[in-house]
Amino acid sequence: MKICVYGCPGRGGQAEPHVFYLGTRRLPVVAILDRWHDAAHRYFEVKADDGRCFLLRHAPVTDHWELAGVYRTHRPYRPRVAAIRA
Repeated sequence: MKICVYGCPGRGGQAEPHVFYLGTRRLPVVAILDRWHDAAHRYFEVKADDGRCFLLRHAPVTDHWELAGVYRTHRPYRPRVAAIRA
């Protein structure tokens, strides 16, 4: 689901979510619980002011944000990545 995200400068000067909209509902981010990235996306697990946790996915090349998950409480989520062996 595509969403509207407003960010502010974070680590390394890259934008991090500050507030986002689901339809007409404004959800301020009260905490970034986790962040990680893969080759094409940056992920943010955030807690909104209503107590729910959301997984937001950002594609820096296109500057598109997507809602990737919603949780009632903090539950870490990380995509499975195959281990690279030398």
